[in-house]
Amino acid sequence: MTDEVDKDEARERQSQRLQSIAREAEQLAAHARSTATHFRDREIARAGAQALALEGHLVNIRRLLDEITISHAEKSRLAP
Repeated sequence: MTDEVDKDEARERQSQRLQSIAREAEQLAAHARSTATHFRDREIARAGAQALALEGHLVNIRRLLDEITISHAEKSRLAP
């Protein structure tokens, strides 16, 4: 039964990571739209600040994806 509990916990961690990725992606999209508006309005400094925030969300998404792939690699077994 412990093995099944461990698997349930691992699935929950992966699910939480994927939910976090979705939230980060939504924030990234909002910053991208904001950045575009600021560039269009010639507000270059504000656009630059928003672009940095956008990149921050990308970094967070990459970090979460790294965690998912590392977790998968730790559990992956080659077939004989």
